[in-house]
Amino acid sequence: MVELEIQVLSDRREGLLVELGRVVVANHFSLLRQRLTQDGRGARLSMLVRGPAEQRFVLEEMLGTHSRVLSFEAALAGEASITPAGLEAPPQSVHLEAAAPPQLPVASLPDVSQVEHILPKLAQDYPQIYPWLVALENSVDDTVRESSLMLAGRRTGAWVYKRDYALGAKLGLADAIRRIGVPALRQLADIEHHGVHVHILNSPLCTPSTHSGCKFYGGYLEGLLGASVEPKKVFVRHLSCRGTGAALCSLEISH
Repeated sequence: MVELEIQVLSDRREGLLVELGRVVVANHFSLLRQRLTQDGRGARLSMLVRGPAEQRFVLEEMLGTHSRVLSFEAALAGEASITPAGLEAPPQSVHLEAAAPPQLPVASLPDVSQVEHILPKLAQDYPQIYPWLVALENSVDDTVRESSLMLAGRRTGAWVYKRDYALGAKLGLADAIRRIGVPALRQLADIEHHGVHVHILNSPLCTPSTHSGCKFYGGYLEGLLGASVEPKKVFVRHLSCRGTGAALCSLEISH
């Protein structure tokens, strides 16, 4: 078991503890202490959590890429740059609405270490990233290939949003797809756009009669659009894939 000190900055405090608390519980951690404050930059949530060491990096990844999170820090208790003073509030009982989300089988969790290893190379060579995505596919077990591609997509999309679009106003979903999602995705692939549907033509990750790589594009759009829309939650559904015999790869975006 490990104890982690976590600090999060969000643009608003309403529901923040409940939403991130669900992520903590879903990764088999317990919330020991928390403190929620407001300053000129936004809502700051400090948490002390305890849970299994093998789930640490998955928890950090899920919190760090959460759509409510603008910045994120985490370290082992006692080794953090986060000072204990940030966690001085007394323990409180936290009511997490309804049941925690169902757990993914361990085999379906992404290989966080391999994704972290490849991210600097994706940023360095963006948008010429397909060789690195193929390298990622080849470096992970097949049981976690799709979840690892999705995580790499989310992290890349979030990075592109912060680099190119973060200063813009919040948008409705349709405008966010048209003004952010479509132009950004066209840097990576030939696409067709029809409302909330995006078709990827001749995807290098989804060649016929091989495995599907569409999860990267879905994660990319979720990471790219999640911070740009109100409410800040975007989901991508995979409708068809070239790798499984369809004429093209088709995605549906919703929130």
